[in-house]
Amino acid sequence: MIKTSTQNELIQYVYNELADDACTQLEAAFMHDNELAEGCSELLQIQNLLDTALKSPHQRAVQNILNYSKSLSLQS
Repeated sequence: MIKTSTQNELIQYVYNELADDACTQLEAAFMHDNELAEGCSELLQIQNLLDTALKSPHQRAVQNILNYSKSLSLQS
């Protein structure tokens, strides 16, 4: 099991927010700890999935909002 502090460091590493010396130490640890390296690999995959995720609302949702807005303007 990876310690919480290490998980936080991995997340910082994946998002390039880890200090240079800590980054170097973590990369050295990858060579000796397969579980740690696999955890980093999983986080990189998750990051990639999040970056490619759909970032806009479905067209039906937009249409529902527009229809609702029109119905309010007709009531006044």
